[in-house]
Amino acid sequence: MDAESMQPFFERIIPIFLGGAASLAVALPVCAEPAKETPFDLRKIADANPGIATLGAGAGGNREAIIVKPNGSNQALAIWKRGDAGDWTAARFLVVEIYGRETYSGRVSIELFRDGETGGPVDLQSGRREKAEQPRLLSLQGILPRVPTKLVFPLDHLDAQRIFLPRFPRQLKGTLTGSRLDPKEIAAVKLRFGPYAEPHFTPVFEIASISLRTERPDPYPALASHVVDKFGQWKPKDWPGKIASEEELVRKNGNLLKSVEAARFPDSWSAYGGWKEMRFDATGFFRTHHDGRRWWLVDPDGYAFLSAGVTCIGPGAAGPVNGIEDLFEWLPDNGDTRYGPATRNWRDNRSMDFLKANLIRSFGDRWEESWSRTTAGMMRKFRLNTVGNWSNIEFARASKLPYVLQMRSFPTTGNLLFRDFPDVFSKEYTASAVRFARQLESYKDDKLLIGYFLLNEPHWGFGYHNLAFEMFATPAPSDTKSAFATWVRAQYKDDLAAFNKAWNLQLESFDRLGSQTFAKCPSKASEKMFHEYSRIMVGKYVDVVCDEVEKVDPNHLNLGMRYAWISSDLMYNAGQRFDVFSINGYGNPGPPETREITRRSGKPVIIGEWHFGATDRGLPATGIQGALNQAQRAQAYRYYAEQAFARPELVGIHYFQWNDQPVYGRDDGENYNIGVVDIANQPYPELTAAMAETHARMYPIAAGKLAPYDKVIERVPSIHY
Repeated sequence: MDAESMQPFFERIIPIFLGGAASLAVALPVCAEPAKETPFDLRKIADANPGIATLGAGAGGNREAIIVKPNGSNQALAIWKRGDAGDWTAARFLVVEIYGRETYSGRVSIELFRDGETGGPVDLQSGRREKAEQPRLLSLQGILPRVPTKLVFPLDHLDAQRIFLPRFPRQLKGTLTGSRLDPKEIAAVKLRFGPYAEPHFTPVFEIASISLRTERPDPYPALASHVVDKFGQWKPKDWPGKIASEEELVRKNGNLLKSVEAARFPDSWSAYGGWKEMRFDATGFFRTHHDGRRWWLVDPDGYAFLSAGVTCIGPGAAGPVNGIEDLFEWLPDNGDTRYGPATRNWRDNRSMDFLKANLIRSFGDRWEESWSRTTAGMMRKFRLNTVGNWSNIEFARASKLPYVLQMRSFPTTGNLLFRDFPDVFSKEYTASAVRFARQLESYKDDKLLIGYFLLNEPHWGFGYHNLAFEMFATPAPSDTKSAFATWVRAQYKDDLAAFNKAWNLQLESFDRLGSQTFAKCPSKASEKMFHEYSRIMVGKYVDVVCDEVEKVDPNHLNLGMRYAWISSDLMYNAGQRFDVFSINGYGNPGPPETREITRRSGKPVIIGEWHFGATDRGLPATGIQGALNQAQRAQAYRYYAEQAFARPELVGIHYFQWNDQPVYGRDDGENYNIGVVDIANQPYPELTAAMAETHARMYPIAAGKLAPYDKVIERVPSIHY
């Protein structure tokens, strides 16, 4: 790391604003801001947080910043409480000017509390509660290392209806979890910082300002030096395998293609990647089977099959560059004929795909064909028998490998009841389900298709929410509300007096129930009935869709909805209509609990996503589960996968994902080291060697003939947002 990059925040950005170090003695704000803002008092905040924060001198002594050093007992900074300056009802944005001094990304949580709150949100990806003190609402956001950033939280997201935040320049992914919070109810706000775990992760952050604003903040002026090179790699850092020249890139990709073109599955595997040592009845399509000891998939020829796959296999890793052009050493000009496939301009939104640019550099006009041959060869070499979710469908079919399909545009309605949950009792929902099912018509006879996922991680399932109650947060009418009122009436056998007493209401008729709004359940009896009806709502949600897809395609497996985690019993209820229950399982060191899923649903399980990443190579974030380095990342793969295949209910695991994400963030801002290959299309040798070894053992492990790998890696904090 060069000496300049180690300098504190203000010593680095003031020359950018003033044009040179000679101007440092001039007292000038860090940036010109709109007049309509309420700045928070940095000194008051530092004094109130002595265990984590101090005031540090800014450039030339003209500005002060809060220097934040998370520690073993405290990673949270209290920034506001009721009575402090600032009107949350009038503001539109909370803005934090921040800088992380480390070589890895920073995680910053904005935690908003309500008086008397005892419950709270869980971690968005894992479903775990990690702290005893729970905010009403939490927004987790990421920042690039050593790049001054204005972290922006739009206050219209306090309604908790959207779990992903819009991106702002230099800002990475932002997620939201928790429950609705009226701005008037905000009692306290904290910032929580990470990752933290001694001795490897002890970050330091600098906060230049915190404010409530009525307008979006202006972006910073351009950086003094670029941080992304022409190959899409992070410039300030070196690592083994980093591409130094175009000649090296061309040579490495050419050699890779030659080394894998002749790769084949082992002789003990069938044409589909099944296991020839165990055979059941063949139906010509993939199916499920329980042999009395464990669940299997069965390939079209009748051989036992376990699905070892990777998601997002495609020749691309794009991310938006609007507003952050100053980060890049090179971007192709508009109209560039050579690199046209690597750029996209849509409604003034520009994206850049350095993986495609590197493939074009390596293979010229035949880059797509060469990528496809290389990738199919690598899959066979690494003993991967499934093209996972969100993969390029042309590649999936050309590879002659089994694949799964993510269906598009899950049925919805114009009126949503809670987050993405539709008006399931409406005719509109049924009509949408009919249209949705038609997309399977072109796949129904394809023997290579294992099955289809209906949906990925429905947002209504992020955390437990009483869906029937939530739809009464607004007065909007719906067919599902009307059906609920009819159902309640039947439960009380048309006895309005009994209903009013039990619900602590004074309605003139049952018909008036549909027009009510509730901030809280009016009684214990109502809460119970809301929950019971939530089951009915989810049942309808699933049944309508499953009925239609099964009409169109009776040949392939219904693989379910790829839940983020099991947040309530509603998930188990929905799983009864699926052939395979799918869940995204970011466990550490092994998969999350799956036995209960099969016990409750009666179905085998596929884990649709999991991964481990590290920060020792080209990317500053690990993803949802972290390893210290690439060697431990490989060990983590072996442990997780082999422990999974040893479970009798698991019939497949799909690693997320094939390509590393762009260092400047994909569309939503993820920039994780989770790829099988890097931005230059080069496989990670430690990880891929582990893949090949584990997949060669998976069938004997599943059959109980081999013990699974059991070495657990050192646990380190994950860097994800």
